Amino acid sequence: MKEKDILKIGITGPESTGKTALAETLAASLDTAWVPEFARYYVAHLGRQYERRDLHLIGLGQKSWEEWYTRQVAAASGNPVLILDTDWTVLQIWEQYRFQNEPGFEWQKGYGKADNADLYLLCTPDFSWQPDPLREHPEARDILFRLYQNLLRQHGARFITLTGNHEARTQTALAAIRELL
Repeated sequence: MKEKDILKIGITGPESTGKTALAETLAASLDTAWVPEFARYYVAHLGRQYERRDLHLIGLGQKSWEEWYTRQVAAASGNPVLILDTDWTVLQIWEQYRFQNEPGFEWQKGYGKADNADLYLLCTPDFSWQPDPLREHPEARDILFRLYQNLLRQHGARFITLTGNHEARTQTALAAIRELL
C-alpha cells in the first residue's frame, strides 16, 4: 500500500469534547493506528507556559508524528485508515484564539501546508468539561466550536458534526468512515 492510499480521518473541535477517547475507540474498531496529540506531550514537559513561538515546534512535532504513523499504516497489510487525534486545524484555532490573530502563523512554520484530512469529525462541546492542567478556556467552547466549523468550511474540508454521548459519536463516525472505504 502507498502512503497516498491512506484514508486520513481528522478529529477536531474544542477541548474536552471526547476527541482522544474517540480516536482510541475508532482505531480499535477499525484495527488501525491513531496519531496522538503532540502538543500534550510538548506542553506537559515544557517547564514553562507555552508561548506563540512554541507553536511552530508543536506543528513540526505533530506533522512528524503524522508522517511516521502514515508510513507505519502504509507498511502494514491491514486497514488503510489513519485516525488523527489532531492536526493543523487545532493548531490554527488555538493560535487564532489564544494569540488574537497576530500576523503570520507560527504553527505553519513547523507544520507546513495545511492539507485537509479526507474526513473531519467535528466534536461538539456537549460533554461536561473535564478539568485537565493542559486545558484552557472552558467558558469559550461554543465560540471555539463555531471557529472550527468556519475554518473547515473556508478550507472546503469534508466534515461531519458529532453530537451526543461517546457511543453515538462512535457509531456515526464509523458509518461515515465506512462510506469512504
